[in-house]
Amino acid sequence: MEEKELAELREKTAEDLLLIGEELLEQGKFEDAIQVYKEIVKKEPRKPTMAKACNDCGVAYASLKMPEMAIGFFNAALNLKEFLMDEGISTYYNLGLVYRTAGDEEKAEFCFKQADQLKKEHKRNEEELKRAFETMM
Repeated sequence: MEEKELAELREKTAEDLLLIGEELLEQGKFEDAIQVYKEIVKKEPRKPTMAKACNDCGVAYASLKMPEMAIGFFNAALNLKEFLMDEGISTYYNLGLVYRTAGDEEKAEFCFKQADQLKKEHKRNEEELKRAFETMM
């Protein structure tokens, strides 16, 4: 990204930048997406925005075959997993893939198990919520 583009990014809110980063990620412009996510972190945004930015930055680094950076950002996202929409399920899964690619099967399996456990808890919570809602009707 050119300096002019970076200056324009600095004027945007963290939430606006998150949308831009997602677009760049979808377009396969991983380096540009990383720059956007770093701008988000500099703004010290609300925790849900920070969690999503860290996760997406991890995806970008994983796509660039930079496992150490990906692992760092995925772990940062997991530190905020209660703010992620899926409570960290996809982050654990992505982290497991990075570990597997890096040859660390033990850590990969741990991450996959964590994702599965969270998925089961998420489903159980949804079912309880549905039952509670149905009794109110």
